[in-house]
Amino acid sequence: MHTIGEHNDFSSQVLFIERPGRVERVEEKTNPMSCCYGLTGSMLLMVALFLQPIPALCSVDHELLDFVHVALIQSDTSLDVRDSLQISEIDVNLAEHQFDTRIVPLTSIGFTEGTGSQQLGVEFRKEVETGTNITYGVVGNRVDEDTDYVVENRNSASAFVRVSQGLFRRWGRKYNLTNLDVARLRNELASIDGDRQMQSLVLTTSQKYYSLLLEDQLLRQSRQALVRSKEHLDSAVSRQSVGLVSKVDVYRAELAALNAESMLQSQERRRQQAYDDFREQLHLPEETELEWQARIDKIMPVLPADWERTVLDNRLDWQEYLMNVQISKREMYKVERDLLPDVGLSFTVEQRGEGDSAEEALQLDDTNWSFQVQMNSPINDRAEKSALLRKQLEMSRLRREGETLRRKIRREIKDGFAELQMAEQRHQVSRRQLEQARLAIDLAKSRYAKGLSDNLDMLDAESALSDAELGTSRSLVEYNNAAIQLAYVMGILNTEWLRISVR
Repeated sequence: MHTIGEHNDFSSQVLFIERPGRVERVEEKTNPMSCCYGLTGSMLLMVALFLQPIPALCSVDHELLDFVHVALIQSDTSLDVRDSLQISEIDVNLAEHQFDTRIVPLTSIGFTEGTGSQQLGVEFRKEVETGTNITYGVVGNRVDEDTDYVVENRNSASAFVRVSQGLFRRWGRKYNLTNLDVARLRNELASIDGDRQMQSLVLTTSQKYYSLLLEDQLLRQSRQALVRSKEHLDSAVSRQSVGLVSKVDVYRAELAALNAESMLQSQERRRQQAYDDFREQLHLPEETELEWQARIDKIMPVLPADWERTVLDNRLDWQEYLMNVQISKREMYKVERDLLPDVGLSFTVEQRGEGDSAEEALQLDDTNWSFQVQMNSPINDRAEKSALLRKQLEMSRLRREGETLRRKIRREIKDGFAELQMAEQRHQVSRRQLEQARLAIDLAKSRYAKGLSDNLDMLDAESALSDAELGTSRSLVEYNNAAIQLAYVMGILNTEWLRISVR
């Protein structure tokens, strides 16, 4: 990976690399551990992940990658995305069969006073992309006579072919392929929306992972603070027993120990809540035990060098907007064509036969043909004009949404850079505060041991040290979340970005 340089506005390390960083869906079979969050790659991982233990799915990548891969396969979001794509594929499949030949049975049995009738036949109907409808088939009819009636030519049969062609409105492939084209565009829209949900899943899984690590580390620090409080209490009791300090020092130490114990209990509950929330994110059963590393590693966000040029292409919500514009334009063409009169030409050829027996009827010795011009649309076009007006308003709304979305994307990226910079500054300040707090506690202990001060200064220093430890951990997690959020708003957040940025 070739490093271009560091962002001048950051004191943190932000690497810019010569690659577009574009989010793309995986459309072919790839290595499961090197693909991004595309649905095809997720499907390939399904069997392998279910056969692996939850921790340490990959020996070289950071464990966050392992948890994200599990979420991309097993979480409710990933399953919902898969279902949505299957439904979208069904809609496309139905639209593609619009021009298949349909077989329609022509069968009926009826009874009236004194007579009965039966009809048996089959009709084949086919629509052509150019607007032509072809219908052909055979049909036979029989009338049963009663003693009160005499029926002549009780049997009849016919074979027919009818070809009709729409003019003005229904003429041409583009109009008649509208439903199929829109179905395919909506399928692409569903795929983009699925990728967007999976990208959000990567974001939330990463955030909940760092939330769990933070609460776990705060729990260990709370235990250490309780140990220090108890040691100080023992020291105060011992010094008070020989008259070196007053009883007040013991009371203060006891109160500090009680506060530390209360904080530990609260932290244990928060840690358990974070654990349960993360396990639910991965859609794992309650009996599943998760393991993770104790330390929190700092992220080095890697950003594409040409991100300003490619940011709109990388943003999935912008891709959704562009797809909605394409769909609306395609539907607008059909709505405008619907204002034209629906005139059709029809030509029919029929071979017909009649007789008292089926053999006579099947001779089909009579030929008829007809040519018709039909007006299929009503004179009042109020419905068509209303549909056109609604579509025009929809196009206007899309244009406004496009401008708003463009400004929103630029603003989110600007805020993302600013938040990352401030998070880095807060982390550096918290680290210096931790160093000062450690020096202060050492000085307070030394003065207390020499009898130069009571334990109030040492308790204050102990409280400041605990606060500094907590602040350092929180600021590091805030920085990592800000880095991931920046990648998300730039549209480049996926498992590949995590692989090269989280070490």
